[in-house]
Amino acid sequence: TLFNVAVVGGQVFASVLCGCLSYLPETYNWRIMLLFGAVPALGQMIGFYTLPRSPTWLVTQGRRDEAEQVLYQIRGREPPGESKIDTSDLEVIHEKVEEDHGGTHLYDPVQEELEEIVEEHEAAQKGAGATLWQMWCHPIMRRSMLLGCCLWAASQLAGINTIMYYGASIVERAGLEGDLSFAIWVTVPLNMMQLLGILVCYKIIDKPGRRFTLLTSMTGVWMGLFGIGLGFYFDAGIFTVLAMCFYLFAFGVGLSTMPYTLNAEIYPMEFRGKCVAQSTAMFWFTNFWVSLTFLTMAKYMGNAGVFFFYTVIVIVTEIWFYVNMPETAGKSLHEVQVLFAEQANEDVASLASLHSSVSSQHESKYGSLNNNDGDDSSLAESDMTDTSDLNALGA
Repeated sequence: TLFNVAVVGGQVFASVLCGCLSYLPETYNWRIMLLFGAVPALGQMIGFYTLPRSPTWLVTQGRRDEAEQVLYQIRGREPPGESKIDTSDLEVIHEKVEEDHGGTHLYDPVQEELEEIVEEHEAAQKGAGATLWQMWCHPIMRRSMLLGCCLWAASQLAGINTIMYYGASIVERAGLEGDLSFAIWVTVPLNMMQLLGILVCYKIIDKPGRRFTLLTSMTGVWMGLFGIGLGFYFDAGIFTVLAMCFYLFAFGVGLSTMPYTLNAEIYPMEFRGKCVAQSTAMFWFTNFWVSLTFLTMAKYMGNAGVFFFYTVIVIVTEIWFYVNMPETAGKSLHEVQVLFAEQANEDVASLASLHSSVSSQHESKYGSLNNNDGDDSSLAESDMTDTSDLNALGA
């Protein structure tokens, strides 16, 4: 959700900036607009040189000790044995003491995060040999991948990029015309409405649940599309623009964000990389198709007809999601797979057959991530604190 806020927030800022620059002479104002587009890219490129290596990448390269050091650095914590204890925080320290198999140790969130990274990498290695064909042939994986791809397809087939790419042209077709500055400024409220919708989604995404949020958003989206079509049909320019604003707000509430969120939740960890890559490809394919065909469809179907067509697509896909999409909020990866297994009338344990079909490829190609068991044991021992040490802290 925050990623989406950043993307659309950047669009709002760019619209305002270009609107201000549009008052400069037309011979060079567009050059300055393009020049400003390079500024954030240049700043990011410079910033990259100050970043440490990714802990996840270091783990994939077998450099676990370096990954641990980087995690302590970016989390602002000191490794065990180097930290200076502030007695004012003693109560907090005692609250974070956990009992583990009769021993006592201080809770270390960095070590917990490192273990999660290692587990995710090992799981990804186990599924690295699986092909898309093998996954599509498995009923549980097929349902989750179909849902992930349909989420992205639905978000693009709802016509969002016809508004984002051709917003100014659509407003002009609705009968509201002006100079070049007007054509740029009119995109500001359109982008702002989508940003407001995403901010609403950010606040409510975990409360009513993914399913309710998505279906509510899609209802608002097809109503907005239908309103845009009516505005064109009756040549009501103001009504058309208002319907566009409502459409973008409704899109931001759910259909803009849910594909990102759900595609991170519905796949087994072992196959998540390939599944997300596949659904992302679906996103760009439908994005390209809608952008390529919009003007041609508007020419032959009319401005109203093309938005009525998008309305029908959204209604059909909403019905499909109502029937096939489970609620994933607050559920673990295993619980989500159980939901898909129930829909496919399969036992979730049948996923083991897919694992076994690629396990031999995994072992021969990757082997084990941690070849030195002693390193792991010494790492665990470094986290352990004797009870007498805790008593000394108390003293």
